[in-house]
Amino acid sequence: MVGPALAGIIISWIINTQPKYGTKRAYWIASLIAWVVCTLVFLANNTFINHAPLSPILLIFVFISVIPVAYVVSMARSRIPAVKSYLSSLIQLRGMWGWSLLAIVLFPALILSSLLIVSLLHQSPIDIQQVPETGLVLIGLIVVKFLYQFFFFNATGEETGWRGFALPRLQSLTSPLVACLVLNLCWGPWHFFLWMAEGRPVFSFEFWIQTFLELFSGTVTLCWFYNRSRGSILVAGIAHAAANTTLWLFPNLDLTVFNWTVTAAALVMILVDRMWKKLPSDHPAVFREQVLDDSSERANISQLAQERI
Repeated sequence: MVGPALAGIIISWIINTQPKYGTKRAYWIASLIAWVVCTLVFLANNTFINHAPLSPILLIFVFISVIPVAYVVSMARSRIPAVKSYLSSLIQLRGMWGWSLLAIVLFPALILSSLLIVSLLHQSPIDIQQVPETGLVLIGLIVVKFLYQFFFFNATGEETGWRGFALPRLQSLTSPLVACLVLNLCWGPWHFFLWMAEGRPVFSFEFWIQTFLELFSGTVTLCWFYNRSRGSILVAGIAHAAANTTLWLFPNLDLTVFNWTVTAAALVMILVDRMWKKLPSDHPAVFREQVLDDSSERANISQLAQERI
């Protein structure tokens, strides 16, 4: 689930050259909060979405299985400067309200647009997920599904690694468009075992050609969100989770029309932002070596050194 994120944490940890700062107590409090939140989200999804009965064995499984996800979230408050710098935007909502709102609505709007196009062309009603609940209960189920996607797949699992770690480093070398092409070659195969378990023809050459073409517009869109939000993993994760939640709600979506709709949106993003041009080296979404020039970090390190003395 969190392979790309763990890879980013390990590499950041290895290349870190700055001393640790902050207190262990603050980090462990953050870890406990992350574990509790992730556990509640997992249990809510298992109970209200999957309708699985609770049992002692299931609870033990949940308590253990959420540890990697909670670990990734808690490392946003890591005492290791390089790791904290890498992950801090995962939990930073201040200044990101507008982009977060757009991230929530853009993919659903594109999906609804494609549904409307199909409905008008074929004069058929829009098919929604067969759930008996309506009104506030349905909204609650959507929120649960969204949080589950956010914590266990799209934000902590994928966007933390692909957009949060790999993309800034690629953009320090090349343009966002080329970086998207490179990421697209890695993002699809990462789903290999999941897709094989789902029965998809993963040993077919045609399947991978089609997959790479279909994923590219989504890669561009998530890259656009990351760059526009000045390197926010949170915003990219919200956009990804919103897309998958809406796809869950409309299971019989015409993927051909949807892919063309997202492609049109991605093309507009490429043209408006001139994504074939390399970003400035001081752009927040471009990786650069961290230097210890922040006064608050210096103060924290100095204080910790004095405590040790």
